[in-house]
Amino acid sequence: MTLPIGTRLGPYAIARRAVLTGVTLAVSASPCAAQDDVAARIAGTVLTSGGASASLQKLTDTVGARVTGSPQLRAASELILSALKEAGYANAHFEEYDLPSRWRRGPASGRILAPIERTIAVGSYGWVPGTSGEVSGPVVDLGAPASPDVAFPPGVRGAMVLVDPQKAGADPSFVMRATLAKRLAEAGAAVMLIPSDKPGRMVYTSAFGFYPRAPLPAVSVAKEDAALLRRLLAKGPVQIALDVRNTFDATPYRERNVVADLPGRRLPDEVVLVGAHFDSWDFAQGADDDGSGVAAVLEAARALKSLGVAARRTIRFAFFSGEEEACLGSRAYVVAHESELDRLRTVLIMDEGAQMPHGFQIQGRSDLETAAKQRLAPLSALGAAGVSLDASFDEDHAPFVVVGVPAFTLWVDPGDYDTRHHTAIDTFEHVDPHWLAVDSAVMAVAAWSFADATDSVGRRLSEAEARDLMARTGVEGTHRMVYGASAR
Repeated sequence: MTLPIGTRLGPYAIARRAVLTGVTLAVSASPCAAQDDVAARIAGTVLTSGGASASLQKLTDTVGARVTGSPQLRAASELILSALKEAGYANAHFEEYDLPSRWRRGPASGRILAPIERTIAVGSYGWVPGTSGEVSGPVVDLGAPASPDVAFPPGVRGAMVLVDPQKAGADPSFVMRATLAKRLAEAGAAVMLIPSDKPGRMVYTSAFGFYPRAPLPAVSVAKEDAALLRRLLAKGPVQIALDVRNTFDATPYRERNVVADLPGRRLPDEVVLVGAHFDSWDFAQGADDDGSGVAAVLEAARALKSLGVAARRTIRFAFFSGEEEACLGSRAYVVAHESELDRLRTVLIMDEGAQMPHGFQIQGRSDLETAAKQRLAPLSALGAAGVSLDASFDEDHAPFVVVGVPAFTLWVDPGDYDTRHHTAIDTFEHVDPHWLAVDSAVMAVAAWSFADATDSVGRRLSEAEARDLMARTGVEGTHRMVYGASAR
């Protein structure tokens, strides 16, 4: 694009122009310039459209928070389907699955009764029961145990048990959290009280390990108030009162994913899936978790359709529900499409916020590393050609790892994502529109590159090989927590 002499560009426009120039220079020097020119066209279209930010604003401001099983999530699914249809995806459709347990957050309040009287900031975790009105009891502090098998001190029965679940070995802290909740319920504790790790007296919510119903009320308490409770406990007994009014609904309900295909021109039965989850928590708008991923995948779908570029393989855009309750939508997808899994070549998921991209995490699949680097080479000018062997099991790639399908997650700089994650400030204005546009371009180009490659990135693992991979990469504990006794 040539600008008139004297035209002044803002910082975002300068960055965008630099990225576009870099893409053009990088691909023009490639020995496969004709093929790589498609990548430049895709990236340029996404980076200059502003479409991802507009989609995110519509999702957050018109729908807002989107708890699984709620009317708001149903509205979000309709919005996504409509956007896909408007982009030209006549095959866009819903895929439903049973949701046995629905949950609604009620008011939550807490106060210190003795030795002082003071209100404390609390918030319920997801899919945990309420307290059946206000309950009071002593505070017992377990500290930050190194193992979920920690011996409980006297007085746990009927107590408000304050505990910091920690990472234990390879298992993330939420695995210990789930195990401790079961043990505390069996010991007769009244409430599990977990200090928030967020600043500014913000509380935290999650349901990983608690769906379909936690064994006891689990409550996030502002870390400043947790510190106060511990200072008071150092001097003597502490009594608090909590009132948490959550409700459950076990009536039959069908939740849904949203799916659309861009058919391949030569191998239409082979699929590269690009996905994000559109459910969220309800303290805010779910803007970055995972509204940004939804917006990026939607924009990738729009751009590829508008440019009329068809890859060798079909690109499937999948918007999953129920991720926050341990990947319900993606697990349902894997079950529903089991007969097609041998033809599912790659899964690309965005669910770590709109931050500066580095490439993709390939979940410990060292056998895919060389091919993955080749597929990601067109993204070098966007700084997103990197490959990381890091593995996780708390996003929608996880069910695909279980069945051996090559599954990658967008690897981004952490930034301040963890500060906003699952809190009251996961809102639209905190999502950087520049990085959202860049991440959207990365997802679009990666989808096309993986789908158009002459060969697939790698093979599907056997069930035994997938189990071995999960053990080697340290995600087996999370796998057991999510799937229980069932391997899948």
